[in-house]
Amino acid sequence: MKKLYKPIDESELVFLKSLFEADGIPYFVLNDNFGSLYSGVYMDNFNAKTIMVPEEFYEDAKGLILSVLEDARFEDERGTGDGEGGSGGILDFLSLKWLFPKSGQDKK
Repeated sequence: MKKLYKPIDESELVFLKSLFEADGIPYFVLNDNFGSLYSGVYMDNFNAKTIMVPEEFYEDAKGLILSVLEDARFEDERGTGDGEGGSGGILDFLSLKWLFPKSGQDKK
């Protein structure tokens, strides 16, 4: 299994799960049940949910997500420690970055 994408919230995760099921793409959601126990901000190493797919389905799954989310950032494209595309961890939590939206980003 290869890490594919971290949804921004629960509704996006449910939507993507339904797309994968409709297209017959097998997937696994890392922290799917455990991450739901702790509400609030998603922190990468604590409760963030990650969609994983078998390597042979990776490109198909990536194309499916891009067909509905033009600005999606995938796990293989993320830099480490840049704090973008999700929570960077405890420092973002303590500095209250999770409380305020990033400038220039529109909520959809």
